[in-house]
Amino acid sequence: MLELFHVSKTYQGAGGRVAALRDVNLKLAPGEFLSVVGPSGSGKTTLMNILGCLDSPSQGEYRLMGQKAGGLAPNQAARLRNQAIGFIFQSFNLAPALTALENVELPLSFRGQSRALRRQAALEALAQVGLADRANHRPSELSGGQQQRVAAARVIAAQPPLILADEPTGSLDRAAGDQVMALLGQMNRQGCAVVLITHDPRAAAQAPRRLRMENGRLLPLEGQ
Repeated sequence: MLELFHVSKTYQGAGGRVAALRDVNLKLAPGEFLSVVGPSGSGKTTLMNILGCLDSPSQGEYRLMGQKAGGLAPNQAARLRNQAIGFIFQSFNLAPALTALENVELPLSFRGQSRALRRQAALEALAQVGLADRANHRPSELSGGQQQRVAAARVIAAQPPLILADEPTGSLDRAAGDQVMALLGQMNRQGCAVVLITHDPRAAAQAPRRLRMENGRLLPLEGQ
């Protein structure tokens, strides 16, 4: 599904160059579920940005589904994200002016899918996450847990081979967080590969494979 070969990422800060990732190697198989834990500043967000084609390595190579994915032109990266990756963020990333239904439809519209087909897929996805009756509500009219389930429905409708979940339970209470993790597990069982970035040990423990970030390096989790 994806491969990182000796990937490093450095940024120029006010005090000089900062190494966010250091010689990271990773292979993820199709349908695999991986969680990555680590403290703030350890490099988890930088790793997620590179995996999501939102940033490029300073050194090394990133391949997604056999295709070189680091250093793509912006339009090429956007096309690859739309076709291959589903994102679930801590902040939900829903368009506030759109209804739940329209938010779920959005990635499908970028693919050029017909209005009828994308509406059907969006309605079915909202039903799967238990929000069919909230289809015409805007994000401000939904609880945090409901907004995150809309974000999950958006991924379900798009059916990407890879899901990147960045602290998806971080702003939710325990019950809502458990619902979101159950949805991630469901999508994984349906064949999606999942990379979960989390501070939550309960969420991380649901992944069969677990790694940790420490000072920009990706390491085995103790006991793994």
